[in-house]
Formats: sequence, structure tokens, C-alpha cells
Amino acid sequence: MQQFSIGDTSEVAPARRGVAALAASVGFDEAGAGRAALVATEIATNLIKHGGGGMLIARIIGSHPIEGIELLGLDKGQGIADLATCLRDGYSTGGSPGTGLGAIQRLSQHFEIYSRPGQGTAVLAQLWPDTRRPPASRLEIGALVIPKQGETECGDAWCYSERDGGVLVLGIDGLGHGLGASQAAAEACRVFEIHKAQTSTVIMQMLHEALRPTRGAAVTFVEMNWDQRRASSVAIGNVTAALVTGNEIKRIAADNGIVGHIVSRPRELQHPCQPDTVLVVHSDGLTTNWQPQRYPGLMQHHAALIAGVLYRDFTRGRDDSLVIVIRQAAR
Repeated sequence: MQQFSIGDTSEVAPARRGVAALAASVGFDEAGAGRAALVATEIATNLIKHGGGGMLIARIIGSHPIEGIELLGLDKGQGIADLATCLRDGYSTGGSPGTGLGAIQRLSQHFEIYSRPGQGTAVLAQLWPDTRRPPASRLEIGALVIPKQGETECGDAWCYSERDGGVLVLGIDGLGHGLGASQAAAEACRVFEIHKAQTSTVIMQMLHEALRPTRGAAVTFVEMNWDQRRASSVAIGNVTAALVTGNEIKRIAADNGIVGHIVSRPRELQHPCQPDTVLVVHSDGLTTNWQPQRYPGLMQHHAALIAGVLYRDFTRGRDDSLVIVIRQAAR
């Protein structure tokens, strides 16, 4: 994952080059990498001219052998009053290299935008090499893992396993930040991959033993089963999980402790959910005072766009940040 701060025109070119290189690294040909670079340039230019600056986040999506690029443009500017006009291909108010948001929509295989007057704009673009796309998945996932400013290693991590009727998700916050926290988080993911067929309580016990030589971590498991309209959780520490259905939010309780050092017996909690329930998991790099009713319509958007808006508005800016959003793909 790459994050580019876009505050003036001098920062557009490094972002364009970074996205082009990222696209080439996952199999985009020269024309495809150029297409990704053009989309990045258009998003970055809009961030300056219409958002007063912001951030461009690029990450690899999909899995080998078919991988794509996801771009998120996030700003806290004045927002867009007339989305229909701005999305018309050929419309550009800022003299940017492309032809406005319509060009981003045309050049991307998936495009969404969320904007509220006075609250800023979030733009999502997903691109795939040539005409290849991965097989359809039941899950729609958005995830951002961003280290504390000045750090190269991130102590937050996550992993998941698809299950009948849903998914098992693990969110991890290694104690502190930097290399030691990153090592604890990586060990948790390694153990999860080996034992992911087990129950959450059993995996939690295995994590506790495996993380003893490390700093330890806060760990939250959530298993979603939309078919049976239920969810379950096992959580120790301050990785927050919430179930969002419409404008209603249920935050999941966690037990005190540090996995690998001091924990009580893992406790599994049960929760109702609906087919349209969205799961949000985040570390304490984000504050917990977000409310879905402040963002009309956001929860009907792609999971990646939801994750981007929550990161933009609620990151503390002084710690590693993790935010995961998962929903059923059929919306």
C-alpha cells in the first residue's frame, strides 16, 4: 500500500510515477500502466484544485495471477454540489490532463464517488490489466493498513478466511508501533493461516501462546454468517469492531488484556445481523466516535469507499491505523 500526500502540483508527478510502477509490478502492460497513471493524475489534480489538498492511497487488490490496482482520493474540501454534471465525460473545471471525473469513470473498471457539501469528497477507482478480472466473490472488502508517520513498519495487520455463509476476520494491533509491533502482528497472521479452520476461541488460545516471545497484541475476531443472520466475536484489547445495519450501529465488547501476556479465558459473544449488515473493524489509530447517520448513503457504497471515509475523518494521526470494512457483494 502506498500513500501520497497531495498538497500542491509538485506532488502530482511522484504519485503518478508511483502508481504506474505499482501497476507494472502486478502485470499491467505499458498502456495499462499509463491508464492507471492517468487516473492517478486526474484524482491528484482534483484533490488540489477542488479539495484544497488531500491524500491518494494506492493498493494492490485481487490475488495472483490476476491482480489489480485500487486508488482512493480523499479530501476534506467543500464537496461537490452537482455530481451529475461533474460525472459527465468531457467536463473539467480545473484544466486537468484528463477530462474530469467522467474520464476516471471511463478508464476504470469500477468507479464510485461519495461527496457531501462541506464534508469533502472520496473517490474510488479500481483498475485491472486488459480485460482480465478475478472471479466474482461473495465478499466486498475494503482495507487500509497505514503505519504511523515516520515509521516504515506497521504494527497493525489483518487477515481473513471465507466460511460457509460468510467470513472469519482477524484484526490485530501489535503493542506500540515500529518493528516490534510489526513482528507481533505478523506472527499472529502466521498462526491464523495455519489454524484458520478452528474456532475463534481455539485460535485465540493458540495466538496467546505464539505471541509470548513478542510484545503482544490486541486481537479481535469476528465471524459473520449472513445466511444464518448471526455474528460471533472474541476480542481482547482495543481493536474495535462494529456491526452497521442502515443507520444502526452495534459496537462489539472486548475483554481487557494483551494477547501473549495477560489474558483471561477467551469469551465468545453472539450478535444478530442482517443480509445488509456491514462489518467494520479498526485499531485505536482511529477514534471510536464515528456514527453512520452523519454520512447519509455511505453504507450503501463499496466497502473500500467506506473504509477511506472513516480513515480520512477519524484517524488520530499519531499511531498505526487499520480499518477493515466487509460486506456481502450483492448489494
